[in-house]
Amino acid sequence: MPNITIHEKIGYELSKELNTNSYNYYLGLLSPDTPNLNGFGPKEERWASHVRRKDLNEWRNSLKNFYHNNKDKYNKDFLLGYIIHILTDIIFDDYFYRDIRKEIIKDYGCDKDSAHKIMRKDMDKYYFKEFEDIKDILSSSNNSYDILNNTKENILKWKNKNIEINILEDTSEYINEKILVELKNIILKELKQYQ
Repeated sequence: MPNITIHEKIGYELSKELNTNSYNYYLGLLSPDTPNLNGFGPKEERWASHVRRKDLNEWRNSLKNFYHNNKDKYNKDFLLGYIIHILTDIIFDDYFYRDIRKEIIKDYGCDKDSAHKIMRKDMDKYYFKEFEDIKDILSSSNNSYDILNNTKENILKWKNKNIEINILEDTSEYINEKILVELKNIILKELKQYQ
């Protein structure tokens, strides 16, 4: 699954097409990963926050059901960002994860577990200049929501932790514009099913 910077990049690109660029939207984009506030959170907490299912199609259905059952309970932009974050995870896993892992295995001559770790570290090297603008937007308010197993207090702590990310150059080897454009386009297509 992508890291926060990649989630915010996808959200930023989608914001142009969805005509939203609000604090609540960007807060929603990072909120599902709140269980990682104090390090990589327990699986049960991460999965609950992402309405996660083992099978990707079941996960898609779980997310659609969550959206339809809650679309009138939350700020529209916040819920949209939250849904986009989870869709990004699903679609990345479905369309990109295995190919990137294979490329890393080929480049490094390593096993799947080592390739996964290399991919995670490589994602942390990804940067886009508009992330600074998003951090400014996220700094503009302390509004928050309780959602699933995430308290508004923990979401704010998670937000503040992510505002502190200070990467100023993209040195990722495996995350590139081509992948991100494809990822965004697939998300946009799937998002239309939520209407």
